[in-house]
Amino acid sequence: MSSYPELLDRLFPVPSLPPSVLSPRRLANEGPNATAALLKTLKDNHERCHVFFNHKSFHNHAAHHLLAIWALGASGPLIDAAYYQTHLDHQRDAFKSPIVITHDNFNDFLGDENNYNAYLTFFHEVVVEKGIAGTIEGYIFSEKYNVDPAREAKGLKQAEMLNRFLEILVHPIIHTGYGAEFGLLGMIAEGLAQTAVHPAGATVLVTQLLYRSKDTPATPRPKTHAFTILSRMLKDPRFSNKILDKVEYAQMLETHGDAIVEYGSQWVVDIKGPKDLEYYLEQLAWVSTLVYGVGSWKETEDYAADFFTMHMVTSALFLPSLCAYITPEHQSQLLRAHFLATITWWLVRGRPGFPITRFLSSPTAPAQPALVGPQPTPASEAIPSPSSVYALTPNPWLPLIQTTIVHPNEHLCKLQRALAHFAELYGSRTKGYFVGTELPEAEELDGSLFIRVALLTANRLGWVREGVDNSGVWNYQEFEKERK
Repeated sequence: MSSYPELLDRLFPVPSLPPSVLSPRRLANEGPNATAALLKTLKDNHERCHVFFNHKSFHNHAAHHLLAIWALGASGPLIDAAYYQTHLDHQRDAFKSPIVITHDNFNDFLGDENNYNAYLTFFHEVVVEKGIAGTIEGYIFSEKYNVDPAREAKGLKQAEMLNRFLEILVHPIIHTGYGAEFGLLGMIAEGLAQTAVHPAGATVLVTQLLYRSKDTPATPRPKTHAFTILSRMLKDPRFSNKILDKVEYAQMLETHGDAIVEYGSQWVVDIKGPKDLEYYLEQLAWVSTLVYGVGSWKETEDYAADFFTMHMVTSALFLPSLCAYITPEHQSQLLRAHFLATITWWLVRGRPGFPITRFLSSPTAPAQPALVGPQPTPASEAIPSPSSVYALTPNPWLPLIQTTIVHPNEHLCKLQRALAHFAELYGSRTKGYFVGTELPEAEELDGSLFIRVALLTANRLGWVREGVDNSGVWNYQEFEKERK
């Protein structure tokens, strides 16, 4: 039996290389000091803090913040500051659970945050024994931990772990996704323990469609593009354009769950190999960015930067890394579940439309930053000319990433990292790429969407490195910032 410090070292080793070519790449940092600071703070957070920082199920985002800025090239002092200055002041201390979780009683204590530590200890053993693939396959996607026929026959409580994986703004996907991307067993254990203490509120969506549904016909169904489904939902009079509060997510499931499943079932995900996976992952990247990015924009108003749909973008970043560890069947389930969550939150937030042509041509949604504060003066030899905006900011992502790393908001770094990665993968898409879907003006979209959304978000949250105060906020900042 290893000691606890030895266990921590196994749970939080030096991050591994990304598990998929579709996973995000990393920017170089100063050297080993940055990684040392990362591992020290991740271990401290693992031991010291609870998964929720208050009693309203608001998540501890410390590990998300630390890993995101480390991957963006942050130095050791920046990583220390991100942890000690922006997170520890409001975290709940970890505490021992009143029970011990075993394989026999796993289902009996689900959904109770007081049992987080018990599930965490349970998953310490599981992940060390089974590794990342075995743990995720066995406890998120297996029939046993979703709808077990033996328990069903006896009327016993079902685990519904994939359902829980999507709950409370898909945070378990994000948390477990970090573990998958960086090869951190500790993040996998935390992510699955977090999943276990989440509610199983979306039974009507995830469990019903993906585990109980008999919706697979004898003949193949057409592959309906996700954009086409958004277009059809925009025309459906059953859905309202009213913006709902966070707590009305459950109400949306209750009142419109069957209709959401109707549309979710139209997105047929048939994965037989890597090219199929790439095809569906790309759809989710564009859909989540469109729902958040263009859905937050109105021509005559300040950019909304919707807090809820933003999570659909940040969670989509981790789908390639999670898919690297699971079978094609479970890849299909994960992607379909994420799509269900995305369209549901889009409905909750008022089902905003997508004025794509106006968005792409508007001066309020530029593809080049209008930097503030003192700027360097290019020398006469700078190309294309010292007076060119392209000499001052030859790559618009670089100043954006620099200001993001030092911004205290823990969500901004996750969003900008996701958008930068999507731009790397899909930024070369030209106008006309989406000809053939039913979404009006989709054929006007090009790969500049991602930098435009990133710059709008930076303008909203504040260019703090350049001297702009952190005065911008997400459109539901009281939800994000409320403390214990």
